[in-house]
Amino acid sequence: MNNDIRLQADPEFSYSINVQIKEQLKWLIGIGAIRPGELLPPAGQLADALQVNRNTVNLVYAQLREEGLVSGKKGRGTQVLAGPAVETLIRKRQAMRELLSRTMQEAEESGISPDELALAGLAFARLFGKPAAADGKRKLLFVECRGHDHPFYREQVEKEAQAEVSVLFLEEIAGRANVLAEAAGRADAVVTTLNHADEVRGLLEGVNVPLLTIGAAASPPVLLEIARMEAGSRIAFVCLGRQGGQWMADRVAEAGLTHIASDVAGTDNREALRKIVRQADRVYASSAAYDELRSLAPDKAALYPLVLERSSEKLLRDLSLEP
Repeated sequence: MNNDIRLQADPEFSYSINVQIKEQLKWLIGIGAIRPGELLPPAGQLADALQVNRNTVNLVYAQLREEGLVSGKKGRGTQVLAGPAVETLIRKRQAMRELLSRTMQEAEESGISPDELALAGLAFARLFGKPAAADGKRKLLFVECRGHDHPFYREQVEKEAQAEVSVLFLEEIAGRANVLAEAAGRADAVVTTLNHADEVRGLLEGVNVPLLTIGAAASPPVLLEIARMEAGSRIAFVCLGRQGGQWMADRVAEAGLTHIASDVAGTDNREALRKIVRQADRVYASSAAYDELRSLAPDKAALYPLVLERSSEKLLRDLSLEP
């Protein structure tokens, strides 16, 4: 972090100290003053500089981690990430910077202080902000492949963004980029998953529409359940397609659970599915595939619940609040 940059913390201001520090750090990341790969100051050092409790800074760093903006590991410091959450922050803050700089200059010329403008502006947005559509809902286009648990993602996007969501599958776009361009032109934003972010970004080249990337994780209880299994247990992971099952198996491996043997399959290939079900001690299925698996192997079937990453939840919630 640039030593010439000085954060401020005012205990008399209407916003809490941790909000003040967090939002200033997000501005510095958003305008490139702190770049991906760079470290934030140690919590104790920043706390001393701002004359605040170290726990306040620790809370700020934890919140930034939850938003997907930084990573923090003991002994390595808190590092700004190069990922979708930071990309979205940069896009938004760069657009805001010019607008707010101009507004603050005009306010100063009118004798209005920045603090007064900030508080009055928030109240104004709550009173007079207009929804993007007559029904109060934004129109989003969700792009995903048929192999992953797309019903889960769609439900989460609708819930968190409070939006009207239409779905376009990558299999339908193959060789026809114009199909995506046309559908995106009717939406306020396009949403896709980390699995396909680069592919969708390439297909949207030249299309003037925001692209939001979201991610999911395995629910902690299911990971704990797998962790308790005997070494060498044969586990199968099943989704709508084999690639979805592989994603599930990868999340288990990333959690360090390598004591099991795993197979993957999709409900779109019944022959392969029956084979791995016969061989497995336990079969975990995503919510979209669970009913079919339970009818096939009720004594082995278990649900593999997904949870949206917190940074993705915030990304979608922020979208629902935009005027």
